[in-house]
Amino acid sequence: MTYHQIDARKEYVKRARESFQEQEEDWTHPAPEHEEPAFGKTFSLRLVLGLLLFLLFVLADMTNFQIFDYSTTDIAYEIASKDNYTNLEKYVMMLLTDKN
Repeated sequence: MTYHQIDARKEYVKRARESFQEQEEDWTHPAPEHEEPAFGKTFSLRLVLGLLLFLLFVLADMTNFQIFDYSTTDIAYEIASKDNYTNLEKYVMMLLTDKN
């Protein structure tokens, strides 16, 4: 380690120790207005979009509507198919091992 790295490490440890000595605010105080919720706005949008797609799927199933010549049973079978999941799982594991 160089002297610059040692000094930087000492400063980091000093700031970390000082952060524990500060008084925590009372949890009963309201959250500041400028902070975003924990899930953020995109989570709500994705939840609504997923719910909408699910309701459209249920409606298509009840009316026997076909989407691009695929029935809802064909779509459900493809989703539940283990082959596609296994290929996807292998691809994800390949990506994860490449990063390490």
